Amino acid sequence: MFDLIIAGMGDAFEPMNLLLIFAGAVLGTVFGATPGVSATLSMALLVPLTFGMTPVHGLSFLGGVYCGAIYGGSISSILINVPGTPAAVATMLDGYELTKKGQAGKALGGAITASFFGGQIGVLVLLVAAPLVAAAALHIRSAEFFWIVVFAMSTVGAIGGGSVTKGLIAAVLGLILGAVGTHPFTGSLRFTFDLPALYEGFPVIVGIVGLFSISQVLYLCHGKGMDKQIDIPTIGSLWPGWPEIMRVKATYIRSAVIGTFVGLLPGAGADIASFIGRNEAQRFSKNPEEYGKGSYEGVVGAEAANNAVVGGSLVPALTLGIPGNAVSAALMGGLLIHGLLPGPRLFTEQAGIIYPFILSLFAANLFFALAAFGGLKYLAKVVLIPQGVLAASVAVLSFLGAYAYRNMMEDVWLMLFLGVIGYVLRRTGFPLAPIILGIILGPLAESNLERVMTIANARGMSAMQYFMSNTITVVFMVLTVAALIYSVVREIRHHRSGKAMLTEE
Repeated sequence: MFDLIIAGMGDAFEPMNLLLIFAGAVLGTVFGATPGVSATLSMALLVPLTFGMTPVHGLSFLGGVYCGAIYGGSISSILINVPGTPAAVATMLDGYELTKKGQAGKALGGAITASFFGGQIGVLVLLVAAPLVAAAALHIRSAEFFWIVVFAMSTVGAIGGGSVTKGLIAAVLGLILGAVGTHPFTGSLRFTFDLPALYEGFPVIVGIVGLFSISQVLYLCHGKGMDKQIDIPTIGSLWPGWPEIMRVKATYIRSAVIGTFVGLLPGAGADIASFIGRNEAQRFSKNPEEYGKGSYEGVVGAEAANNAVVGGSLVPALTLGIPGNAVSAALMGGLLIHGLLPGPRLFTEQAGIIYPFILSLFAANLFFALAAFGGLKYLAKVVLIPQGVLAASVAVLSFLGAYAYRNMMEDVWLMLFLGVIGYVLRRTGFPLAPIILGIILGPLAESNLERVMTIANARGMSAMQYFMSNTITVVFMVLTVAALIYSVVREIRHHRSGKAMLTEE
């Protein structure tokens, strides 16, 4: 493995690639800092720019966007109390309070250092763990892989931040969309409506652009926009100083580990990690009463966790083809565009591409930190972009990206169709990430189930008997049932707590 890492450094750190990583990190930071633009939307809009790049250049650019966008959301949350991304909501709770006290620079500096540290820890785990997971995954057969995918989908409801029922319904909708196209074994067409664009299945990139970009355009148009000019407070010095950093060093480490672990879980995201990181920081804090009133440690706890998710989420995405969240799903679209099939063989057959990509993430974290320390007073101006201008810009980029994917007008109509569905779902409180996970994981589950049924039939067994004969499969079956039971219990508790609050009122 070490020889592959050393060989990958040449491609990862060559001048042109470094320039693209820097451009991606800056663009990601700008998009992430813009209210109304999420990390997933940033990725969806910028993936089309990589069509003409080499695989290493394209993936390195997208890696820079990913890292920069997750960090960038903290800028607007700290300065104007509007989170640029969902992951920055936890940062806002203490970051904006520090700004009101005239300590915006301290909060922003804490966000930069924590994001950089958390991001590097996550990528380090990715570099070390992904090849080991890939090597183990080579021995996984269809039965095990089917239940791994089912377990991944079941965790969407178990660990989601909103309604468990709505999360599972969205996942089922994604699985239905994933069934569109040619049957993996018989070759028959399903739900294609005689559209050639659907013969190969629902295009993931088009789905991501439609669900996240077009639905966001409609969402922005529904709002009132920015009615008045907002003043950006004086930022001041950004460097928090070594004494301040060392005072909360345990929070940096703890939140980075938490974020990496959360990133490994399919269906979880940086928003969940940031809240867990902040909550654990408060639990171990010597001054928990400061939280919510302007705690530097609270900012660090949230930011180190949400940026560590980047590396963690790419472990299952690259080794098993199971994205940890919607952003890594969008990045998987970038892999597919360049003819790379996520899975364990990626680290043996495409090592010359995948290792430079992973190493480029170290540079991406460094570049967004340098860009923030060097030019935050200019980057911060993006928080003032009116929503009308933002909606029009996103719409144009979405249409160009959807058409450029395969030069088919049908893709544009599919994008609009999913955009409307995405808008309706968002307005009614349904999450969108499980839909994308379903579109990606559905075909994987179906093809492996078909293989299991064929093998079981040849041995004179039912599929369930075949599943029960395998210890690893039984373990994942138990984990799936446990996740679903936890989802039901969590939903019941949620309703009971809601009724209790209404009774008190």
